[in-house]
Amino acid sequence: MSAAPKSIAATELALRLLVCRGARACFIYLVRPGDTAGAIEEIDAELLALDDQVAIGTLFPPSAARLLHEWPSRTEDVLLVGAEPYTKDDWALLDRRCSDLAREGLTVFVTTPSAFETLMQVAPHFASWLGGLVFSQEDPGERLAAMRQRRLASLRAWSGKTDEEVTRAAESDALPRDPEYAEWLVLLGRGDLLDAG
Repeated sequence: MSAAPKSIAATELALRLLVCRGARACFIYLVRPGDTAGAIEEIDAELLALDDQVAIGTLFPPSAARLLHEWPSRTEDVLLVGAEPYTKDDWALLDRRCSDLAREGLTVFVTTPSAFETLMQVAPHFASWLGGLVFSQEDPGERLAAMRQRRLASLRAWSGKTDEEVTRAAESDALPRDPEYAEWLVLLGRGDLLDAG
């Protein structure tokens, strides 16, 4: 894959999975190292919140060999697989045995970006089998930063002022007492200026 995977929250992934329900598909969901179990728990909870009738299974096989051993007995609508510890050898094995992974239902491999990079290097068949169904866990910090920027843009449009003009006015105690200006200063990280007057 040349483009970065789309960043989505567990809620959006759950919605995508339910839309695809009944199909055969394999997804990859990239998470921060150590977040695999938490991400799987969150996806499971979101799926059940959206449809309490969906059958969900979870697997945390320590190796691809163990996964292939357990695979034939899995019949859930959605199977969530913790694949964070997978090495070059694990992905290469899954690449050779790709056809053994075909099953009715959806599978989500939850792993890290570095494990995914390894997969892309050593498992071309498995990677092509995924198609474009590779997503990364949304970073809440990025989402908050985007919301902050949208709100600042709204405040700029509302007042016709720049961030610098508002900051200077606050520093010289000439800023109107409207709550929007207080919010603006807080969003700029200059809440200290609220106490200056």
